[in-house]
Amino acid sequence: MPVELPPSSNELQRAASWEKPPSLLKRLVFILIFILIIFAMLALIPRLAQEIAYAWNLGVERAKAEVARKFIADNPLAITEQRIAWVAKAVAPCVVGIYTITPRPPEEHYGPRGRGGSDSLEGGVGSGVIVDAQGYIVTNYHVIENAHLILVRLSDGREIEAEVVGRDRTVDLAVLRIDMDNLEAISWGDSRQVVVGEQVVAIGSPYNLPQTVTSGIISATERYNTSMPMPGARRGRSGSPQEFLQTDAAINPGNSGGALVDMNGKLIGICTAMFSGSGGNSGIGFAIPSFIVKRIYEEIISHGTVKHGWLGVNLDYVSPLNTQRMNLKKPAGAVVVDVRSKSPAEEAGLQKGDIVLRWGETEISDPLHLSHVVLLSTPGTKETVEIFRKGEFLKLDVTVGVRRMDF
Repeated sequence: MPVELPPSSNELQRAASWEKPPSLLKRLVFILIFILIIFAMLALIPRLAQEIAYAWNLGVERAKAEVARKFIADNPLAITEQRIAWVAKAVAPCVVGIYTITPRPPEEHYGPRGRGGSDSLEGGVGSGVIVDAQGYIVTNYHVIENAHLILVRLSDGREIEAEVVGRDRTVDLAVLRIDMDNLEAISWGDSRQVVVGEQVVAIGSPYNLPQTVTSGIISATERYNTSMPMPGARRGRSGSPQEFLQTDAAINPGNSGGALVDMNGKLIGICTAMFSGSGGNSGIGFAIPSFIVKRIYEEIISHGTVKHGWLGVNLDYVSPLNTQRMNLKKPAGAVVVDVRSKSPAEEAGLQKGDIVLRWGETEISDPLHLSHVVLLSTPGTKETVEIFRKGEFLKLDVTVGVRRMDF
């Protein structure tokens, strides 16, 4: 029969330690950890719920956009009553609202709270278009001009601060970036293929009404306008001659920087201005053509800045008499009325009275057209210029200069 030995002293101590109740300090630590966990959960639950809501909205929007894009791709020529709705769904995730805080002009800094108070700041509203899934956004320069703070609101409701990658006051464009990826980017269209009468859709945030969709047609192409003061120009001076697409799709304050798209949901322009005597839409809106927007965007991404071409001449319209002398069916070209000293024009041999008919491969229609074509030329490159001088057609080689920011 086995004999049971009494437990050793070490075994008795271990058994006693297991039977001891936890100390007061351990209880307090346990309670404190439990409370911290509760508070953390209370803090995280709203954020988690918000993220879930954003993810849900984003998923729904992307699903709608994918379905719409498939319909458009499968039916490229079908113009139906529902096509505008399909285009709007396809493009909606690519268009954002832009909100800025900027200082008031100096003469308006004095408010009820005195100089430098909250009354010295004002908010602005505009639109933008996501052109790269890594967070790059195109908008108008005048939307973010002098902004101290730029917030971007995505179509799913998320808001994030944006940084300025680069800006071009001359053409009234700017590129922003937000710290997000895997975004929905719009597809580029070719504005040079757009024709008058073609249906288009404008999407933006007029009067701080996000995701507003309007539709209309292209009412004119290659519209050059210097009589209209451009938002990017300094006070009291008009902007440089620019090319616009003209549309009767409603464009109002807040649409600036938004998308003008064709019936395939491709970007053909950035809405930038409207003609109005009352401050509201009157059926005449203007958009910067996409071929210009894309070029400026790519130059900003590559170099951070944009350099424009300069010739150094003053121009005028061709008279009917000169049209007859050149055997033209209609007035075309631009008359040189003055050549600036030490300019590319002077170095190339252009003279007062010359009529410029062609710049490179481009036939010149009028002085505004030539000014715009020169503006978009790359400084340092050579262009062959065809002119009419004293009854003769001549060709000159011009090295494009760099335009100074003097407006």
